Amino acid sequence: MVLAAGTNWFAFAAALGVSFFLTPYLIGSLGKPRYDIWCVVESILNYFTLLDMGIAACLVREIARKQATRDVDSTNRITSACLAIYTAAGAFAMLIGVPLAFAFVPILEARDGVGDVLGFAVLMLANLALTLPFSVFPSILDGLEKFAAKSAVRVLFLAIRTAGIVVAIRAEYGLLALGVIFTVTNLLEHLAMAMLCCVYLPGLRLRIDLIDRATVKAISGYSTDAFLAMLAGRITVQTGAIAVGFFLPVGQVTYFATAARLVEYAKTLLRTITATLTPGVSALEARGDWAGIRRILLGATRGVLYIVLPINLGLWFFGKPFLARWVGADFIVGSYPALAILSATLTIGIAQSVASRVLYGIGKLKIFARFALAEAGLFLLFLVTLIGPFGVEGVAIATTISNAIFCVAVIVTACRAVDVGVREYAECWLKPVCIMMVPLAIWMLWGTVEPTWPAIAMAIAAGVVPYTLLVVGIEWKFRPTSKKPSREFLGCTEAATQG
Repeated sequence: MVLAAGTNWFAFAAALGVSFFLTPYLIGSLGKPRYDIWCVVESILNYFTLLDMGIAACLVREIARKQATRDVDSTNRITSACLAIYTAAGAFAMLIGVPLAFAFVPILEARDGVGDVLGFAVLMLANLALTLPFSVFPSILDGLEKFAAKSAVRVLFLAIRTAGIVVAIRAEYGLLALGVIFTVTNLLEHLAMAMLCCVYLPGLRLRIDLIDRATVKAISGYSTDAFLAMLAGRITVQTGAIAVGFFLPVGQVTYFATAARLVEYAKTLLRTITATLTPGVSALEARGDWAGIRRILLGATRGVLYIVLPINLGLWFFGKPFLARWVGADFIVGSYPALAILSATLTIGIAQSVASRVLYGIGKLKIFARFALAEAGLFLLFLVTLIGPFGVEGVAIATTISNAIFCVAVIVTACRAVDVGVREYAECWLKPVCIMMVPLAIWMLWGTVEPTWPAIAMAIAAGVVPYTLLVVGIEWKFRPTSKKPSREFLGCTEAATQG
């Protein structure tokens, strides 16, 4: 499990690093008006990923369960059914998306004076539609817990895609060429994962005659709630940039998207670790090992808190010099207030991610999905109320308040589902929060940080180094014969490995 989490994290960290360095490059090369449109189109297209309908989450869980019981026939049936549903969803995306693109994209082109967006939007829509059926293969690899192989493929094609983007930007080919690069590399990446599935699951057969009503019913029963949770997530994450793009002046999307993207990078960087928990939890649930699931919830929560707390504080303390060095000094005024507000729920959001993975793994999604829909409803209510008087900051406030309520509700639900008490769960937070006082004190006394990479790195290291030493000293118990980490701290790893 540690290897799986590490490789999954590395793949996303590589993608984050590329995006980090490409963002200022794209803003400078494309210009704010075109980059504004890029962000809006990207947010709109993310809604079409709802056509996943929660099937990927269902497939990961079922593959893990079927492999735990060595049920090859059921594996082939559920995979064939998912492939057929995805193919229909891809066709539906083109049927609905193309007319919408021709109706609404010209409005953005006319407003911002950019003329190459329609072709880019349609091509990216086709990219999504074509790769939807191939989504079964990364889900199969996740269910088999082959995260290392999947991550290797993603890193390889990330390098190819990045090189293509740089060449296209330097040659000033425009957005359409970028769309071609994204589409081709995405398809090749999924084909490579399909080949890996054939290697790791030699008994895999995808045939229409394997699809039956019982299997489709089983998929729909789980995926409906997963879909509702996805829908709510898209509303809360993507609607902000769309609202800013349509209702606030030109250039504000770039400011908001930059702040939101930094916070989302941090969240996703850690969610890639927690994502590896789902198949392990499902396997343990199939065997009835609830004690193991409790160890995963408690151990993984404390583990991710140790990681996220310094990141959360770092965004507050070093957000201004970081933005100034990364994308320009004007982003301090334009993006930092939203960044500070959005990052307020970063820590509890990652703790919630562990809880939600446990709920996904044991198949208890109904309440989770309802909470997510409630969050989306609250967000829209706050958004309509606050965007007018507060602008970009109002959107950030709407996101933060609704997300905080949602996170608390999910954590409480997960604890109840696996019979973890309030005091037992609170102990997961105690050590990380107490140790975090050390870098907090250091950074408060450090003073102003110059907007240069060496100055920022030195200030961060001044707090992170003693913090890391304290974590290692407290959590790792060294023994004379073998140096092993605390059994309590790695309880989640042990339980997942047994699963």
